[in-house]
Amino acid sequence: MQSQINNFRTENVFSINSEEEFVQAFRTRDQNKLVLPEKLKFPLNVRSYFTWKEPSGVYTYLVFKAPNWDLPRGVAFKRTASTVEPVGGLCGWCNSYGTSDDIGLLSVAMSANVSNSYLICQDLRCIEKIEENTMLAGKNPEKYIADLYYKIGKLFENISGYKQE
Repeated sequence: MQSQINNFRTENVFSINSEEEFVQAFRTRDQNKLVLPEKLKFPLNVRSYFTWKEPSGVYTYLVFKAPNWDLPRGVAFKRTASTVEPVGGLCGWCNSYGTSDDIGLLSVAMSANVSNSYLICQDLRCIEKIEENTMLAGKNPEKYIADLYYKIGKLFENISGYKQE
């Protein structure tokens, strides 16, 4: 894990000033599942996005704010339990490879009967993995970070644009 803060052109930095503002970033359906991380202090200054798992590991949360959004948005991903032997997978967001313990299906409830699933890093450490992988390859991470932000933005666009038939 990288300890230094990088200042990429694509860097996305934002602040959340209170617990109320933090909770309001989530849809009502996700607020019901929300388990805040321990020792969360405000104002919360976020680099790229903020993510954490609740203690049971069933839900992984993501808070993100695109530069053109007024407020940050949050989503609760539900981990899909694997019933097969661990296998390899490729994250759809950062293209990192890992076992099913690292890469898995995380689903987002669209309604009581519909959910979207994403094959992505279980811990949502995509930005860190991009930075590590590009550093090892001697590449500039800018394009990959911009692609990641685009994919996360599309996730929130799909959530907010979902209309039940």
